[in-house]
Amino acid sequence: TAPQIHDDVIYIGTTRSESHIAGGYVLAIDDQTGEVLWHFNTVPQDENDQGWDIAGPTWVGGERNGGGIWETPSIDPELGMVYFAVGNPFGDSTKRDGMNLFTDSLIALTLDTGQLAWYYQQVHHDVWDYDSGNQPVLFDMEVDGEPVKALAQASKNSWLYILNRETGEPVHPIIETPVSTQTDIEGEEPWPTQPIPHKKNGERMEPVSPVFPTDIPAQHMEQNELVEQFTPIGPNQVFAPGFGGGSNYGPLAYGKDTGYLYVNAIDQPFNSGRDPKGYFSAYDPTTGELIWRQIFEGYGQAGPVVTAGGLVFVGAGSNTAGYFYAFDAETGEELWKYNTGSGVFASPAVFSIDGEEFVTVASGGGSRGRRGGDLILTFALPDWD
Repeated sequence: TAPQIHDDVIYIGTTRSESHIAGGYVLAIDDQTGEVLWHFNTVPQDENDQGWDIAGPTWVGGERNGGGIWETPSIDPELGMVYFAVGNPFGDSTKRDGMNLFTDSLIALTLDTGQLAWYYQQVHHDVWDYDSGNQPVLFDMEVDGEPVKALAQASKNSWLYILNRETGEPVHPIIETPVSTQTDIEGEEPWPTQPIPHKKNGERMEPVSPVFPTDIPAQHMEQNELVEQFTPIGPNQVFAPGFGGGSNYGPLAYGKDTGYLYVNAIDQPFNSGRDPKGYFSAYDPTTGELIWRQIFEGYGQAGPVVTAGGLVFVGAGSNTAGYFYAFDAETGEELWKYNTGSGVFASPAVFSIDGEEFVTVASGGGSRGRRGGDLILTFALPDWD
């Protein structure tokens, strides 16, 4: 996890383990002395941990593991808050009955003392590895003429969450929706509902990538079964999103000029028998409406960046087409692409020198059987007008 620094204090999350060491830690550290000023355990272990009264009863059976912090926090100095996205629970799910707080949650802590201001859990009793795996993004907007200090984050579960960052309350309805509880696992107690974001008009939001499997090869279905999202884990299932997400690692971006949120996501159902697709989408956070979408080959894991010139850049992670794209931020029209030679899995950076604007992106990696590359590429931005 990369840290944030504010007023000589380092704010960082840790992932102690996904199995045998309990909980994940949030730390505030004096950047001059290294002194730990405060800490917060994302999975409170006993009454000595803050939040035990809330989270303690949500773990029944002995397991209290997981809750790692995988990505950088976000800070609002005016509100005096730091915001973290928390990872999934771990261990034997039959020994952790309950919602398992504060895993799979967005949490807001005070900068000075680390007191829990609010939390919002995105997945209850997670058995699908649907942790909150990317950085929350902060922005201000107006809804029905009223100012809203907002926070947005897209999860590995393929849903986009838009909250009031002062209170943690949803800006638009998020409805606890009944899901399947049928399981053959002895002792498993699936949670009967999951929070599904809806638009301002009350209709269900469009997920950032499919939540039901699509384009599964016919021969792959001979011994497998398509199941709805949040169906308890069982043999020979094909479900979406898979363990990789959804939206994973790369944070979304907010376009100040358009007022849109730009989200990259992966479409690769679990046990799908096919290659991944990238879903790159623009949403209007004031309504929750999907404005436009581009679908491309490869992992949609890289975060985007928006320029003042009306462009949004994003990369695709693929062995055969590691393209770096420029889209019109307003319309979604593809304006340019460049094959970097290997996958793009990181967010680009935009900067200017002597009035000329540049965009830089990392390409490559080579892990998990992917093509290597390990290049840093920099492009000068033309005047699209």
